[in-house]
Amino acid sequence: MNSVNTKVRKWGRRTAVLLTAVFALGAAIAPSTSAATVLPPPHPPIGSSLSSSSLTSPQFCSDGKPLSRSLTPFLRTNKGIPAYNSDRPDLQATFEVAPVGRSPLVRVTVPFYGSLATYQVPENILTEGEYRFRARTVDDDGVSTWMPWCTFTVATVNVPKPGVPAELRISASLYSGSQFCGNPVISTVNKPTFGATATPFSYPHNPNLIGRFEIGRPGEEPLVVVGKIYAVSTPPGAFATAGTYHFRVRAEEGDAVSEWSPWCEFTVEQSSR
Repeated sequence: MNSVNTKVRKWGRRTAVLLTAVFALGAAIAPSTSAATVLPPPHPPIGSSLSSSSLTSPQFCSDGKPLSRSLTPFLRTNKGIPAYNSDRPDLQATFEVAPVGRSPLVRVTVPFYGSLATYQVPENILTEGEYRFRARTVDDDGVSTWMPWCTFTVATVNVPKPGVPAELRISASLYSGSQFCGNPVISTVNKPTFGATATPFSYPHNPNLIGRFEIGRPGEEPLVVVGKIYAVSTPPGAFATAGTYHFRVRAEEGDAVSEWSPWCEFTVEQSSR
């Protein structure tokens, strides 16, 4: 009887050891639930555009061939959030720039900031002529396919002289109605915007046209604000003192500039608040 019990105890220990080994082997070959998920390659970017400068409006490739009035334009593309690439925190964009029908002059990879990636072509790359650019996305999980080429023109010489801006106007705030010249009135607490109409008028607006505004008291050094000709904002507190002011504007497209508009006088009243 004791011999039988001894055999049972031995087989019990052997079974326990065998089961432990089986469980250990199973754990070793079982897939880890904590392993990092491997993503497919990123989706191609969308909505490529070109701007002649940081102040001019973007020209989207889908709307036609962009025209650069600069040898160092800004190229942009969009990662496609929220529809695409929203779960890729390390996503970057690679740009290629090439003369039409020729090999790329430059290939560079830049990060996205928000949904946009921007690359400014450096000096001594472009000259007058026809070029194209394209972009793709890249991260640790792979590389997307290239977007279609976007053809653009670089034309910085013999730019037609813009017309003198017309219909100068001022708004007390971003959402206030416009007051045209004829002594507009704003308050010392307002954050006004200034604007004008390009001549000859065109719609859509010429994306390469900007306005240079001079704003201030007569006889004093003016505040200079450069931006979209149809609306520019001024720094906070620029009109903290009541009195008579005036402003004027000229149009600029590349190196071509218009004559200055006549001065438009306006009044800043002291706020009761």
